[in-house]
Amino acid sequence: MVYKEQFIAVVKVNGKVLREQGDVVTLPFGSDYSILLKNLDSRRASAKISIDSKDVLEDHALVVNPNSEIELKGFMEKGEVRNSFRFIQKTQEISEHRGDNVDDGFIRIEFAYEKVKPEVIRKTILHDHVYHPYGWTEVKYGSSAADPRSQLRGRRFGGVTGQSIGFDDSPRASSQVYSSQVVSDSLDNSVPATDEGITVKGAETHQGFREVKMGELEQSQVIIIRLKGTTSKGIEVAEPITVKTKIECPTCGKKSKSNVKFCANCGTFIQ
Repeated sequence: MVYKEQFIAVVKVNGKVLREQGDVVTLPFGSDYSILLKNLDSRRASAKISIDSKDVLEDHALVVNPNSEIELKGFMEKGEVRNSFRFIQKTQEISEHRGDNVDDGFIRIEFAYEKVKPEVIRKTILHDHVYHPYGWTEVKYGSSAADPRSQLRGRRFGGVTGQSIGFDDSPRASSQVYSSQVVSDSLDNSVPATDEGITVKGAETHQGFREVKMGELEQSQVIIIRLKGTTSKGIEVAEPITVKTKIECPTCGKKSKSNVKFCANCGTFIQ
């Protein structure tokens, strides 16, 4: 459980919250996991998530309502989650096929709170026994422990101004596809550590979302979670046996029969 500025991020496996040591969460290789976000603040929060430097929300954000939580079960595609997150060991074979990234094994959550909207109060007053029908206007800011005026000076979040669009997990009404750019740094000739892993497509699942609009956001903040893996016996995962195949796995390069849904080598969803 990582806590920052009234915002919590946790990793869950089989419905259970995994405990972290510092910013490191350890889970068995081959596990399907989800990411739970909880907002303890009185304002809505917008959260962007990237795993292994890849934007898993298609350049959108999740909207977490005040004192509420939302659980992301996997990769978003066209406004829906169809495959869970699966954490596998990054073997030398996988590194040689897909390359290495300095962000492999890291979950990056960038969140920002919605700015407090000023409340306009109309009052009618009497002055010198003369009635003023139009009255006067008083601007009142929402309650906050900090200086309320400082809440109106936040930076723009993700280059979005005015209205920003995010997702929540209410019944899906509509979805829209936005392109995302994956920026990665490759490291050649590196040997992965035995506890080093990456996140790939896992079990088939379904989670629908609907679009909602948010106002201007305050300055964003970042939570980092690092994933490390173990086998059930705490030993290194053995290299799998090569299978003569027809479908190539996008993660490790192994080929599988056309009727196979998951790579027998690393567990990635391949259909």
